Amino acid sequence: MKKLILFISLVMIAFTIYSQKKVPSLRIKSYQRSYLSGVAPTNRIELGGKENVVNTMAQAPEYFIYLLKNKLPNLKIERVWIKQQLYLARIDKMPTLPVVIQEGKKKDTLVRFTDEMVWQIHIMGKDSSSIKPKKAIANQIKANELLLLLTDNWGHIYIQTSKQIQVLEAARGQ
Repeated sequence: MKKLILFISLVMIAFTIYSQKKVPSLRIKSYQRSYLSGVAPTNRIELGGKENVVNTMAQAPEYFIYLLKNKLPNLKIERVWIKQQLYLARIDKMPTLPVVIQEGKKKDTLVRFTDEMVWQIHIMGKDSSSIKPKKAIANQIKANELLLLLTDNWGHIYIQTSKQIQVLEAARGQ
């Protein structure tokens, strides 16, 4: 009887430990926010009774990209394509969760509290180099609004894609 109780206890402990193990995972959350400059969105200006056409300056949207990883080594960004354009980027660990942005009284939670490690990808600007991706990656770039090409310390390659970048409500100009 003691052996049976001991065996059942060991099985329960093993099952508990096994069920608490987390499987390695890598997920991406991506958002884009445009800014309103306060200038009327028209390219026609009336001056002294004459209507003149002027070039309006489009303001580039700001991208908020987060990588949620579990049980994976440190990752390094190799390439970032947003809407088929190559960008320079850096990656930083988020010190606190949840990630919330605020516009006036309205708050948007971009990443909820989680046990996974959360890293933010900062877009530095467009990459002017003429790097041509391999055909398989080029097909993925065309099929998705966002593609991240990452490597770890051992040279393993990770590709994360987002079919569509979630658009946040426009905010007042900066």
